[in-house]
Amino acid sequence: MKSINEKGSATFLMVLIVMVLLTVSIGFNWLVREYIRSAQAFQQKAEAMLRARSAYDTLIYLMLNGKFTPKEIVCPQMEELPEIGSIPLNGTEVPFLEDLTVKVQDSNGMLSLTTINSGALKRLLTYFGAEVQEVETLMDSLLDWVDRDDLTRINGAERDWYSSQGLKYEPRNYPIQYKEELKLIRGMNAELYEKIEPYLTILPSTGFNPNTASDPVLIAYLDITEDTLKVLKQYMEMKPITSDSELFSLTGKRIVKDEGLYFFPSSFLEIEVRAGKPRPFYAIKAGIYLKETLYTPYSIIYWEEE
Repeated sequence: MKSINEKGSATFLMVLIVMVLLTVSIGFNWLVREYIRSAQAFQQKAEAMLRARSAYDTLIYLMLNGKFTPKEIVCPQMEELPEIGSIPLNGTEVPFLEDLTVKVQDSNGMLSLTTINSGALKRLLTYFGAEVQEVETLMDSLLDWVDRDDLTRINGAERDWYSSQGLKYEPRNYPIQYKEELKLIRGMNAELYEKIEPYLTILPSTGFNPNTASDPVLIAYLDITEDTLKVLKQYMEMKPITSDSELFSLTGKRIVKDEGLYFFPSSFLEIEVRAGKPRPFYAIKAGIYLKETLYTPYSIIYWEEE
């Protein structure tokens, strides 16, 4: 009887040991697979970074040597460079070397948070459903946020208001440095921010260029209806608008009120380079000033990596 019990105990012990070994081996196998997967992901990310950086440098070269028109950059045709005829300046995604894509957006086709056009910003907010009081509160608070004084506008907010709400920050009293900063300002909410964000830039605008502007920006800046927008877009599909009289004949609006660069791109441009398909592994977003200085052929205003 004792021998049978001992054999049963030994069998149970062996089964237990086998189960432990199997568990350990399965766990080890899982760790190895995860390590390999992580290593592959790291390799893909590293390769994507190198390709994106190379594409960015190539894009800058094409821009510096290309020809700017009211709506696009006509690229130079050179050996060992991508065979791209032109790159639109309205943020349209363009294939660029294998699994790379690029976007270029003229700041004169957006609404600037640096050179603020209050009327156009108000109309953009209204276009996306903001109520009249919301618009007035947000605009006054935005102007209070960037001005250098502590005087509060009628619907605005200075240091005292943010303090009274228990917030640990106060107005910058300087131009906005990144778009997400808008979410800190009185009157802004996450839903409204997501709607208007694609049409805003922290880069300066030097005027307005309808040839590179999106539909909401055209409606907001020109203060036109949807029907007038259709007429305008049909015309711009045939040729770019290059004069105030041309714009007036189509919309009944004039925009050349003071010195500035109208109907042509600014030298301030937003660039986006993405590497990887269908889901990008790596992206570069940059704001640049495409003017030569004493030390550099162009300047980088901001740089983001994802």
